[in-house]
Amino acid sequence: MLMQLVPAGPGGVRDFAEVLQACWRRRGLACDIHALDPAQGLPPSLRPAGLARAPVAVLLHYSGYGYQRRGLPLTLLRQLRDLREHWQAGLRLVSYFHESYANGPPWSSAFWLSGLQSRLGLQLARMSDGVCTNAQTHAAWLLQAHERLAGQVHVLPVFSAIGEPATPPALDPVPAREPVAVVFGAALTRARALRATADLGAALRRHGVERLVEVGPGGPAVAPAGLPVAYLGRLEATELHDLLRRVHAGLIDYPASLLAKSSVFAALAAHGVPVLNTRGHDHDADGLQAGRHYVKLQDASEQRAHRAPAPRPPCLATAADWQSVAAQALAWYRPHEAEHQAQRLAALLLGAAAP
Repeated sequence: MLMQLVPAGPGGVRDFAEVLQACWRRRGLACDIHALDPAQGLPPSLRPAGLARAPVAVLLHYSGYGYQRRGLPLTLLRQLRDLREHWQAGLRLVSYFHESYANGPPWSSAFWLSGLQSRLGLQLARMSDGVCTNAQTHAAWLLQAHERLAGQVHVLPVFSAIGEPATPPALDPVPAREPVAVVFGAALTRARALRATADLGAALRRHGVERLVEVGPGGPAVAPAGLPVAYLGRLEATELHDLLRRVHAGLIDYPASLLAKSSVFAALAAHGVPVLNTRGHDHDADGLQAGRHYVKLQDASEQRAHRAPAPRPPCLATAADWQSVAAQALAWYRPHEAEHQAQRLAALLLGAAAP
């Protein structure tokens, strides 16, 4: 029996699990998804009454805040310990860490609880038969869990949650794309990106962008923007794929060191859409490089912080610039396509050779 446990409710983690389920079904591998609320207990098929069943492989999608509102899922860990005790060798538990632990200013609960969040996550890593995560930054944290995890934390960047093009994206910029940058994802994700463009109108125009389009449910984000914005609402997958074939760029606001865990970045890369990132640069990771796989938009505050004139970042104003960034991002994404990641995770769950 193969099972995925996800936090209750919709969101990127649930989308990730459903794409995996679809990939496995195409390979003839049956898998159930259970939304887990620790307060309600484990699914009946995992409870002690099910001990007579065949061995079970469980992929736990871990995000601390998904299982407890303060990011402290103590009940979940207790249930998993009981699960291990009851099933013993009949259980294979693989944990995929979508998040690590929160950070925040001293007046936020995240500041005071981050240490405990980290310890609980590392406890889960120690009780797991396999450990995966989506970024090197998270992997470095997980390797603190136990010396036996050295070389056993698998970094599997996320794939596009909206699917991948049925045919490879045409990177030839002819016919010319519309001078539009698309913003999509969850409402808070969209609002953050639009807010970050408030003083970036001139920079966006230098990159060939004259207007923005916002895509997603829940109404338009109420946020200032540096260019005119049109809200298109929620689009079906085929409509969104068609839009991504026409736009000049995609706009995100995301830490550079965690881009490998962004499903929006993955979707843009998969569709051959260059990414403009408004977030202040921390450091590159996971084989991604600013100026090569995506473009960093330098905001006004960063410009003022430089005593010497800051170098102007690479531009996407020409067809050749656009094609180069799109091609590099797509080449980076190809090994991380959904079918590839599904195969690697299935191997871990079934106890086959490590991916």
